[in-house]
Amino acid sequence: MAPLFILIAILALIVLALAVPVEIEISAAIHGRAVSKTRFRLLFGLISFDADSGPGKKEPGKKEPGKMGGDGVPFLEKLFNAVQVEGIWSGLWKLAQRLAPCVRVKRLASDLTVSAGDDYYTGMLAGLAIPLVLYLNQRFDGEISLRPAFEEDLLLEGDLFAGFSLRPLKMILPCLVFACSPQFRRVKRIFSGG
Repeated sequence: MAPLFILIAILALIVLALAVPVEIEISAAIHGRAVSKTRFRLLFGLISFDADSGPGKKEPGKKEPGKMGGDGVPFLEKLFNAVQVEGIWSGLWKLAQRLAPCVRVKRLASDLTVSAGDDYYTGMLAGLAIPLVLYLNQRFDGEISLRPAFEEDLLLEGDLFAGFSLRPLKMILPCLVFACSPQFRRVKRIFSGG
């Protein structure tokens, strides 16, 4: 009888841990090479751990974008084929709508300089991004900055910070529904080379 009570207690603790919001802070510095730090806080900050990706760390087996994958197909080609799967965008939109109430953004800040490598494309990128930046500045007290860098080669440089909380228990069902959809399975087959 004691093992049954221990099992029930462990299951109750797991459900409690998933029901309580998880706080996540992500900071990234992109100056030549991207360095990021992510901090997770569980159970109202009682448990906390960090995940870093710095210049000295290289993840084993990670391929650069555009390089050949294990099956000889470039990553960008796989990505291009994946975004053309019929119904994937509507599935992603539905998933985002279901996940939006589970995520609460606390702080968002950026100081970025961006160039598309050509003045024309940099201007188009800035024209498309400025309305979003203005909206985010209004929502997050003017902490979002994006500057176009004309007369520069391809460039993304600056600092980013995002702090948000999410409820994992409420996110499980929408993610499972999306993961079981035929569109997601087709995308998975494209990336796995099937």
